[in-house]
Amino acid sequence: MLLPPFKLREIVKEPQFEDELRELESDQLRADEFVEGAEFVLSRNPEYGTHIGKHVWFLPMWSVSKGKSVSLYYAFDNDRVFLLSLRIATDDPIEE
Repeated sequence: MLLPPFKLREIVKEPQFEDELRELESDQLRADEFVEGAEFVLSRNPEYGTHIGKHVWFLPMWSVSKGKSVSLYYAFDNDRVFLLSLRIATDDPIEE
């Protein structure tokens, strides 16, 4: 059975996200590799993460270079996924 084609959402990296990514991973190549997996998943299925606010979602990630969990915060509409923020994770993603 063939599935109908689906539309990939455009990924938009907000300035705060870019700043926090540079803080987390100063090597540009490693930073790009770190985010590629999230971009792949979220451009296809942005509801993959956890809905934590009116328009905000969160996706847990792992930073190999830091050896820590990282929380990716994002929002989306029908055409785009907006990467909002990237923080070292705490026990409660809503409090970050």
